[in-house]
Amino acid sequence: MTKSIDIIGDIAIIRFSEKSLWIYKKFFSWKFLRKNKNIKTILEKKGDIEGELRIFKTKFLTGENKKETIHKENNSQFYLHIDKTYFSPRLSNERALVSEEISNEIKRNSNILVMFAGIAPFPIVIAKHLKNKKIKAKIISSELNKDASEYAQRNVKLNKLEDYIEVIQGDSRRIKTLKKFDIILMTRPNLEETFLDSALKYSKKGTLIYYHGFGIKEKILEEVKNKRLKVLYIRKAGDIAPGKYRWLVKMKVS
Repeated sequence: MTKSIDIIGDIAIIRFSEKSLWIYKKFFSWKFLRKNKNIKTILEKKGDIEGELRIFKTKFLTGENKKETIHKENNSQFYLHIDKTYFSPRLSNERALVSEEISNEIKRNSNILVMFAGIAPFPIVIAKHLKNKKIKAKIISSELNKDASEYAQRNVKLNKLEDYIEVIQGDSRRIKTLKKFDIILMTRPNLEETFLDSALKYSKKGTLIYYHGFGIKEKILEEVKNKRLKVLYIRKAGDIAPGKYRWLVKMKVS
């Protein structure tokens, strides 16, 4: 029995129930491959997303034995390795919504920081919106995972956005910059730490912060409670499990 199927580029990642037999997994994946001509590889998801790097392991089932692919969405392309980098195709609509809103907030020559940026899907989609509107701005794409940062560099070039995005590899809490940002997007991992102290360190009066939280709404609002932050809105930004949600909180620094 399958629990979930995610399509990233031409790779399908299937999560089976613990009771599924190996022969069933092989037959299901073979059948799925036959029915979906755009899919070249079937992988089995092994375990959950773990740690600050947000990675998980997969096992090859059938098709082409590979784990690299190019995923296309929001008029953008993302080159990635399934096991080495975090990427969720389920956030495609969220990336479109947030990027459109940020592009409407931006003034010419604004500075944007995307923390925990991974292979740079949010920076790239934001930059695409800005480029289409002919608005010049600078986006810092910060990511701890060295592999993800290398793919981010390739993706910036692949999408021809070198004039908009600078990729910085390292801990988002310790970015070596003297800049104070106009907008900070915190696509944070599902960890106890809020990282808001770091975001405030990079902020100035009027900075807009977009913060991803996980769990129940009241818990998220308690997380972001700070005398320097005014909550402008909170909304659901997708499911992470049955009955569990990702939330987006938009805040302004006073």
